[in-house]
Amino acid sequence: MAESMCRTLRDGSLEGEQAPTLTIRDTTASPFGFHVFSHVLSQLSSFILASKSQSRCIVIVAFSRSPSFYVDLLKRRGIDAKSSHKCIQILDCYSDPLGWKDQLMMSGNFTDVSYEVSLSLSCVCRNVKDLDKLYSLILELGKGLVGQGKDCFSVAIDSLEQTCSHGWRAAMDPVWSCDAACSYEDGS
Repeated sequence: MAESMCRTLRDGSLEGEQAPTLTIRDTTASPFGFHVFSHVLSQLSSFILASKSQSRCIVIVAFSRSPSFYVDLLKRRGIDAKSSHKCIQILDCYSDPLGWKDQLMMSGNFTDVSYEVSLSLSCVCRNVKDLDKLYSLILELGKGLVGQGKDCFSVAIDSLEQTCSHGWRAAMDPVWSCDAACSYEDGS
């Protein structure tokens, strides 16, 4: 079943569709959602790097895991994300989702000693409550990879639960209901 989902995401949208969308639900009754997400992400990334996908690149929106986790995950699956920075970008919503670390560092009361290195394929979002800014960052990263043509890119969001816990559940648009992967095509 996972392979057919991966093929559907690889093949992209059909005529008249915006984008294929997949939501993976992780519950106590079925606690393997993140494992399925990891598999689908790895497969889709592999298809994109091999130019076997309608999407030309992928933007990973990391809410529940750090960007280095995804770099290591892809590396374990045989994908060198660091050298594939023209096809893979990570939007870091994990390290400082509300901008508190940044504010503390500016005030001089905090020194960031976290392992999270500034990767060339990573961009930090410091205010996940601002949905417009978050959406703009995703589009900016994706369009930066594919350019302004008709090429499309995929978006993989690792956790909607994390986004909801930051207080903007009411502002969420149905467009954001893709826990695993969806595509965006620039219509210009």
